[in-house]
Amino acid sequence: MNRLARKIALVTGAAKGIGFAIARRFAEEGASVVLAARTIDQADAAAAKIGSDSMGVALDTTSDAQWRDVVARIDQHHGGLNVLVNCAGVTIGANLADTDDANWNQHMDVNLRGPFMGCRAAIGLMARDGQPGSIINISSAFGIRVTPGFAAYSVSKAGLNALTRVFALECAAQELPIRVNAVIPGGIETEMFEEELRRTGMEREKAYALFSRIHPMGRIGKPEEVADAALWLASDESSFTTGIELAVDGGSTIRA
Repeated sequence: MNRLARKIALVTGAAKGIGFAIARRFAEEGASVVLAARTIDQADAAAAKIGSDSMGVALDTTSDAQWRDVVARIDQHHGGLNVLVNCAGVTIGANLADTDDANWNQHMDVNLRGPFMGCRAAIGLMARDGQPGSIINISSAFGIRVTPGFAAYSVSKAGLNALTRVFALECAAQELPIRVNAVIPGGIETEMFEEELRRTGMEREKAYALFSRIHPMGRIGKPEEVADAALWLASDESSFTTGIELAVDGGSTIRA
């Protein structure tokens, strides 16, 4: 349908999981996609799978200098930027009393400070030509319904939701044509989910059964379902939508 025709999109955390699903969906809808990952090999491999007019870039999202370099490269290569998806994230489960400084700082750096720096670095290029822009922060249901055992993760994602709302209001107040929204995934079947199971030693079948019970719809979600929500927010179809938290969570955040 070419819903993103002639749009330039930057997606972080694009090597796998939700980030890759979003990048692929955007490309299918006509966008020129820049896939960012921690290493250029990961980014190039993901871009090669998508093909089309896509390119890979190395980006440590906790580095302000790298953010500014990537935005400058996009400007040089594409001449503009219409969509930013902050998807890079980390989750390392721990109770609050057992959360050490390294765990806490890593969550805040990757899940909250990284998107903040990304928004700050991209806003000038996104607003320069007066074209509609969309920033999409991939948050989590745990940022709304906090969960024991994921203390730092829950706090970082709650902060990301607040950042989304503040930035949406500030863009509107400055009459910038940039919408800022969050997508709130529930449990999603991704590599990160599987890695956390291996780290904790939790049996896969039991984990999937547990997470399925958490969601009123009785199952875990797919990355492609999050990608479809991001597509709507990236497209002009959501032109009067800013500052929302769009739940793709099987109903988990409204559970009594």
